[in-house]
Amino acid sequence: MKFLKAMFLLACVSFFSSAQAQMIWKKGYVLLNSGDTVKGEIRINPKKEFDCYSKVTVKKSEEEKRTFNPVKAKEYVFDETRFVSRLVEGEGSFVKCISIGAVNLYEHQYEWQSGNEIIYKSEFFIEKAQSTEIVRVRPGKFKKIVEEYMGDNAELLQQVKDKKYDFEQLSEVVQTYNTWAKTQKG
Repeated sequence: MKFLKAMFLLACVSFFSSAQAQMIWKKGYVLLNSGDTVKGEIRINPKKEFDCYSKVTVKKSEEEKRTFNPVKAKEYVFDETRFVSRLVEGEGSFVKCISIGAVNLYEHQYEWQSGNEIIYKSEFFIEKAQSTEIVRVRPGKFKKIVEEYMGDNAELLQQVKDKKYDFEQLSEVVQTYNTWAKTQKG
């Protein structure tokens, strides 16, 4: 019996050690809803990116680690990656910024159970600048979304209608629009 307990304890220690080994820390910051900024290192699990969409942990020192959910934090940034808090289907969530400008494009991940397997899927959302109301972009509604959000760029709209671009190039379409929109301001 002692042998089994020892083996179980060893397995638990090994599991938790390997789980910690998967975590990496990157310099960054968390902007709280209060306006305060918490600088430090952001915890990233490269094997489970899904965690980035539900919470953020920042380490100011080895002894001081704080975790924030999308209700408490406006955004967090590490490297060149930025996550902002938005309502997704009525619940607070972090969404990954893909393109920011006159039109913002975000990626959101969610879990999907298929039989005994958990699958992570991405969906994309769009919003006008200075808004916080995001709209899901579905493949079948791609042209309609482009027309509604980027219709003032007639050339881009025509390219989408001519199928130069389709849903798979959503990021490129938004980036092209944002570049065009910057030139229109000047």
